[in-house]
Amino acid sequence: MDGLEADVCVVGAGYAGLTAARRMQQAGKAVVVLEARARVGGRVWTDSHDGIPIDLGGTFLAPGHDAIRGLAAELGVGTHPTNTAGKHVLVHDGRVSRYRGLFPRISPVAIASLGLNMARLDAMAKKVSLDEPWTGRRARDWDARSAGAWLADRVHVPLSRSLLEASVRGLWTCDPSEVSLLHVLYLIRSAGGLNVLLSTKGGYQQDQVDGGMQTMANRMAAELGDAVCLDVPVRAIFQTDGNVRVEGDGTTVRARRVVVAVPPALAANITYDPPLPVDRAQVLERMPAGSMFKAAAVYDRPFWRDDGLCGESVSTKPPIETSYDCSPPSGDAGIIMGFAFGPYARDLSRLSAGERRTVVLDTYRERFGLQAGSPLHYVDHDWAEEEWTRGCSAAHLPPGILTQYGHVLRTPCGRIHWAGSETATVSHAAIDGAVRSGERAAQEVLAEP
Repeated sequence: MDGLEADVCVVGAGYAGLTAARRMQQAGKAVVVLEARARVGGRVWTDSHDGIPIDLGGTFLAPGHDAIRGLAAELGVGTHPTNTAGKHVLVHDGRVSRYRGLFPRISPVAIASLGLNMARLDAMAKKVSLDEPWTGRRARDWDARSAGAWLADRVHVPLSRSLLEASVRGLWTCDPSEVSLLHVLYLIRSAGGLNVLLSTKGGYQQDQVDGGMQTMANRMAAELGDAVCLDVPVRAIFQTDGNVRVEGDGTTVRARRVVVAVPPALAANITYDPPLPVDRAQVLERMPAGSMFKAAAVYDRPFWRDDGLCGESVSTKPPIETSYDCSPPSGDAGIIMGFAFGPYARDLSRLSAGERRTVVLDTYRERFGLQAGSPLHYVDHDWAEEEWTRGCSAAHLPPGILTQYGHVLRTPCGRIHWAGSETATVSHAAIDGAVRSGERAAQEVLAEP
């Protein structure tokens, strides 16, 4: 494959890269997509057991995720709702309780504190600019402190603080002390509210893709055909006045422009000649990925529904902080998908495979009954261990970074354009945001001579 030529080379075959390539090809451009993995999809990966899809990467769609829903319609891919019929489970202080709605049945004081501080975060987020979050009267103050410091200072009811800390861990897959308050507020702003981010019905966990989330990526790749080259890690990008040369393992692509659509930590490992501008190079080095551990238990049917449960749970007890019902709509199997985030994901990753399975299934048994301890199939995945991902679900910005470097996140560097969910404004850090970023990068390239 040495010596390929194209109008545009795309680095990375996740949703951002594939969407950019699709839009440019539709506009008549010759494209080549270089992907380090042996598959497409990036931080989306659909495993399977006996033909049952199991999403071990990005999974859910919200009602307002119009970009990816439009893409699904183009590709003829359907969706189905995440099951919400039944009660949720809360684990706190060694007690397992059941509740309906977004808020668990906790003390009135804790409920009042939780509602007040969620409303306070929403009100603060509305003051954050969607296009330039580093501007604004309070931007530097909010960026100077971590979300964890703000929660410790403002939320005085321990249970409410624990639940909000768990929310931040789930949203950014890191400890609240690791992420800027401003970046949390920006995520809330980009989604349209904290309730939207945390909710299933009407929120970010509302729907799942028929056949698994990777289905759309596979179909885009199939339509792009030989333009997609797998098992080709990109090592260097050279720019001259009139073109770029992208060098990967066993492959060199000469093109007019390049779209880099890989996670920031991986983009930082590419050699650039001439070197990237200082701000751009430094922001790549200051955008760590979070840690996410997903664990799926597959049963012959969703038995928890018989007991009046929807499969959704939340816990202030590590390591599995939340779970969802990810069963296929056919009813041919039942799937409980559990999540561990940040330091709890790292704790699990240090255990052996057998120890992890025991911990997870003991957790499911506690929440959903004895039958949950004996699945037909069990699989887990630690995204930080993936060589070509190094963490999920998106890179977060520690205190002080967004206000110093945010202005370069989407700015092209000569003939290099940037895509990825971290560069999205609407649906920031979501799969829908990845699609939007790919479309934006394609428009930038197509606007150039």
